[in-house]
Amino acid sequence: MRRIVVLGFVSPLHRDRLPTVGVDRVVSSTDELRGLNISDAFVVALILSGGVSRLVREFAEDYGLRRLLLVSHPGLNSLASALDARALLSEVGVDSGILHLDDLGHIDHALRIARAIASILGIRVALLGVGAKDSVARTFEDRFEARVDAIPMESLEDMIDNADEKLAAEFVNYIKGRVKFEVGDERLRDVGRIYAAMRGLYGKYDALAINCFPYLVKHRVTPCLALARLNEEGLIAACEADLRALFSMVVARELTGYSGWIANTNHIEDSKVTMAHCTIALNMVRDARVVTHFESGFNYGLTGSLLFNDVTGGVSVSSDFRRMGIFSARVVETGLLSDRMCRTQAILDLGTDSSVILRLAPYNHHVIIPGNMVKELETIAGVLGMDVVKYTP
Repeated sequence: MRRIVVLGFVSPLHRDRLPTVGVDRVVSSTDELRGLNISDAFVVALILSGGVSRLVREFAEDYGLRRLLLVSHPGLNSLASALDARALLSEVGVDSGILHLDDLGHIDHALRIARAIASILGIRVALLGVGAKDSVARTFEDRFEARVDAIPMESLEDMIDNADEKLAAEFVNYIKGRVKFEVGDERLRDVGRIYAAMRGLYGKYDALAINCFPYLVKHRVTPCLALARLNEEGLIAACEADLRALFSMVVARELTGYSGWIANTNHIEDSKVTMAHCTIALNMVRDARVVTHFESGFNYGLTGSLLFNDVTGGVSVSSDFRRMGIFSARVVETGLLSDRMCRTQAILDLGTDSSVILRLAPYNHHVIIPGNMVKELETIAGVLGMDVVKYTP
């Protein structure tokens, strides 16, 4: 994750009237912009007072910034100046978003959002079981100054064959004690090797995405439980080699402490949408059970009931990483509700006509995260130059 630098921008008229707790440096003039150590950092611009919007733009231009998080607070024309700064930044091609705090003492909330943004910038990702980077991977690299390495299936298979057997055994013991098996566990050691091989890549990489279907078709065992455990540990692992979902999972982890759940959109009716998938982080469900994987019938799929009553049903991200679809929802029913779809399932109530998804969804996969994070995600989208598509009022 990139380091975070918080700069406080304040008019000379108000410099001695505000606390500067949590601020790395206070800036009031062009001269004070010189010599700032922000190389390879993500910058938060705390707008402490009015009269600083042009100084903020000058700062962004002088340091060649692509993006900036603007934070405002009540009083001293802070919000007015932040709005002006956003307009001026747009004129010079700098993406920005505004987070408005109720009180300057809530700066930790701004830092949580800053961490979510900083965690995606410069991220190192391994695409496992992928022969070459596609246009989505190349766009991901360009948009977020990231590195994406494609690791072919043969290399992935070699890593699994030579995986740490002790780590694989620890995984097997953990899973047996953590979830109820409704199918035989004779292939669990094979999944343990997948887990161990993937686990060994963290440090070199910040997140992984596995091209799971070719692997499971060939080897007749799914990686679902390995991903469920990795994401429980806070190690982002996406299935179906989906970088769009991986983006959302990284952001979700920093916002909520949970990786989020990659879910397919299966059915819409009135105000409800049914979401389902065979992989979910183990710490996001209760009554976890191991069953068959839906499409293949192979072992192992995972089912359970979502722990949360209210969720943000996004994020769904377009292939060019320019649009972010978001909805807030109430969990109506969850668990193994049908044998005709992936095994972890949830019916969500959007509170509006759910057919809006057909028109607005940027992509099938939606990463479901706990709580209502719509405002936070809107701010993040602004900073990352993404248009927000809201399904719900």
